[in-house]
Amino acid sequence: MFTVINCFKFLATLSLMMVWLISAVLADTGYLTTYSHHIYKGELEMMIMTDLTSPSKINHEEGGQGQYLSQMIELEYAPTDRLALEFMAEGFRDLETGVGRFTGYRYEARFNPFVQKLPLNPTLYVEFEDLDPATRYKMEVSGWVVPPYVEAAGSEEGREKIVETRLILSNDFGPWNCSFNWINETDLRNGVTAFGYATGILYTLENKSEDQMEHHGHSMAKTGGFFAPISMGLELVGALGDTKSFGLVTPRQQHYLQPSIMLQAGENAMLSAGFMIGLTEVSDDIVRLNWGWVL
Repeated sequence: MFTVINCFKFLATLSLMMVWLISAVLADTGYLTTYSHHIYKGELEMMIMTDLTSPSKINHEEGGQGQYLSQMIELEYAPTDRLALEFMAEGFRDLETGVGRFTGYRYEARFNPFVQKLPLNPTLYVEFEDLDPATRYKMEVSGWVVPPYVEAAGSEEGREKIVETRLILSNDFGPWNCSFNWINETDLRNGVTAFGYATGILYTLENKSEDQMEHHGHSMAKTGGFFAPISMGLELVGALGDTKSFGLVTPRQQHYLQPSIMLQAGENAMLSAGFMIGLTEVSDDIVRLNWGWVL
């Protein structure tokens, strides 16, 4: 779509190929959109997430969106190994017009109702969103870009008040994690629930040693004072319509392929990068960069 996006895609693909050749590193886990069942008791984490987006033709021409940066700041705390709580704030800046705005908040909780480990480790997720309709950060995808029905006038006026729920199914197989999220987003303004999905597979490179230690629930090995766990993920993210019209109609919905890589440097810092490749004509192209700190 535009040269900067294509350049980032090339560099990210090259980086992923190089990382696959590395053997003497340690592991950690992390997706960009999909959630796994992992919750680490006592962990307090702050993350800054930044997206560089080149909008699809329909979003550019009909939605008036230019290339833009969107950002989310997240603070997460896990009081137990079965419950995690998060607060998020977000905004964006259009790079063509210079227009930017703060767009709102999200409040999230994840809970594993089972003490024992189960084959798919079912985990429940609920989130309340209080957002400006112009919000642009893609934390998930659901519903329609071009609905196959006529929308009622005034049904989406005012701020977005949305309750999002997910059923998270996740399991580990040695260095691999496989996860699937079923997503429901209920708009409290009109009662319509939009559906989506996020599924991924994650591979971690790990080299255990005598000096291996547990740090905030993450298994890491010390190598000269520098912790270097690396994980690589591949996710498929998309929309499946809503309660008015459910189904897979790709010319009207957003669907993305999302490769990513995460590196943890030092005991408390991590950096992840990836990109969302739009698989349909109404999907955007997005470069994603996240910084995180365990406080």
